[in-house]
Amino acid sequence: MALFPTPKSIKTKLFLTMLMASSGVAICMFLVMQWSFDRGFLNYVNTQDREQSAALSASLAIEYASADSWKQLARNPQKWHQLISGSSPDLFSSPPRHKKGPGHPPIEHRRPPKADLQRPEPPPHRRRPPPNQQRPRVALFDADKNTVFGPPEGARVFSLSPITLNEQTIGYLGIKPIKELSDAHDLVFVQEQSQTFLLIALVMMVISMLLSIPIAGHLVKPIKHLEKGTQRLTSGKFDTQIPVITRDELGTLSTNFNILANTLKENESARQQWVADISHELRTPLAILKGEIEALEDGIRPLTPENIISLGQEVEHLTHLVGDLYELSMSDIGALNYQRCPTDILPILEHCAETFKDQFSSKNITLSFDSMNLDKAALFVDPQRIKQLVNNLLKNSYRYTDKNGNSVLTIEKGHNEMLIHLQDSSPGVAKEEIPRLFERLYRVDSSRNRASGGAGLGLAICSNIVTAHGGTINAQPSPQGGLWVTVRLPITHV
Repeated sequence: MALFPTPKSIKTKLFLTMLMASSGVAICMFLVMQWSFDRGFLNYVNTQDREQSAALSASLAIEYASADSWKQLARNPQKWHQLISGSSPDLFSSPPRHKKGPGHPPIEHRRPPKADLQRPEPPPHRRRPPPNQQRPRVALFDADKNTVFGPPEGARVFSLSPITLNEQTIGYLGIKPIKELSDAHDLVFVQEQSQTFLLIALVMMVISMLLSIPIAGHLVKPIKHLEKGTQRLTSGKFDTQIPVITRDELGTLSTNFNILANTLKENESARQQWVADISHELRTPLAILKGEIEALEDGIRPLTPENIISLGQEVEHLTHLVGDLYELSMSDIGALNYQRCPTDILPILEHCAETFKDQFSSKNITLSFDSMNLDKAALFVDPQRIKQLVNNLLKNSYRYTDKNGNSVLTIEKGHNEMLIHLQDSSPGVAKEEIPRLFERLYRVDSSRNRASGGAGLGLAICSNIVTAHGGTINAQPSPQGGLWVTVRLPITHV
């Protein structure tokens, strides 16, 4: 079991992530600033010491010139301390004091002795103990780096700077760099800066926490809309739409959600219409069959071969309708078997036109075929499906073309495609109805109606066959007064 439970809310996760990230940055900034300031302040103090050593070097050069050697100064340590005190008093190192740590109260809480309270403030900017309580942090070496004044370790622990007289090096002044602060004022300053840095880091963490709450809420808002919209969608409310409030990936997801909801709404409407249309299409022939059979049973109509043929026609119409529905459903789910091969479709079109000529002649409709002087129309298609496509187009033209009309089937070669046209005479189709002609079970109510014998599935099947071959099919008004259907099939080389 985890020590801390994992938050389930995305808003909480975002808030904690942003808070931890900003807090980590603030803490790292505090540590880096503290380290940089401590190091920089020590470098600053050591740089000041090197600048002060220049005056001491000048005094030592004068002292050397008076005796032409370091011997006289070497015998007078008091003079050495006086030179340091007079020119560079900060180069004395006092014993460690006022350091923070266990058993030491903060510097600002140390109370001075009562005797010191009555004394006036000393003029120097740094108060130091008397020189006799201090040890100098400087050493003097001759030109050969032999110790004149300094510890027994020699020159290796000092930073050396040459002492010159008349452009000649007469010795070296060594300064021991400060590695930690011991002056009370320096320590107070460093402590105040550390407290300031810590306060800044804490303020940044608090500001980050206050800013993380509204930012997390703003980022999660589109997700909340998606969650509620999905719940409505799963309950069947396909009219659900969610607001698109961002232009990022969540905004794109919200837009796609709205498109999905619209698609589901349209599919649901199409499904309901599809079920209603199928029921209506099946009800009509079944009602006719039922009425005629009851008439035969009641003796209203005699059982004659003519009446039996009428019943057979209704059964054939019903069988044809069920077959079309089955074929269309198989085409929708991609279950139709397409056996494509290189095929010259020109003979197929000629055969279909020749087959329908007698049927068209029964209505006194002239059917003609024009190959546009093509010798060959080779495509990579399923020849049986192409034949079915042309037959359905011709059946549609036969059913809905008035008597004494004409229908023209043509084929031509376009740019990387083969075009099949079928134009017939009146009646025509209104422009607003043309885009819906390839919908299943759709018929124009005015002239191309059920009385002509169609179920409104032929063009829908044609559309599926053309789409399966990678082509397109569309319709427009014909110059002859009827409908002009154009099929475009791509020319593929295999």
